[in-house]
Amino acid sequence: MRSGRMAEFAAPVFFFLLGAIMLMLALTQPAWIEGRIGPGLFARWLSVAVMGMSLVWLAVATIQDRLRPPAIAAETGYGQWRAGAGLLAAVATFAFSLPFLGLVISCALTACVASWGSEERTVGAFALSAGAGAMAALLLGLTLLPPGTRLWPSGF
Repeated sequence: MRSGRMAEFAAPVFFFLLGAIMLMLALTQPAWIEGRIGPGLFARWLSVAVMGMSLVWLAVATIQDRLRPPAIAAETGYGQWRAGAGLLAAVATFAFSLPFLGLVISCALTACVASWGSEERTVGAFALSAGAGAMAALLLGLTLLPPGTRLWPSGF
């Protein structure tokens, strides 16, 4: 690893550790309850997915670091890890906000975080992302999900 390139590798390691913490918390919840899916099953899958994406991200960053010419390596840095961090932060945002905000608002918030990761930081881009995420979740919730699915925060 070239000197001064730690930021590219710190982000996937951080998200891997976050996934490991999520997995430890998920293991405290039952995955199956009397033959039906319990609250811990999705949490386990999600945490393992975060850990897996982090490892792939770390491998890609390592390969790119090895193949990148030194002149180009000096010019890059912050922007390269932002997309991966945005994707993993969007997954974590959805997982942590869903129980409190409901499906529609969580999807809108997740779309905004993913938009941030793709470097679309204008107000219009955030509004379009949030609106598209909310509409997709609302349509999915009203047409395909069971009637008891919590689309909104409690109290709505």
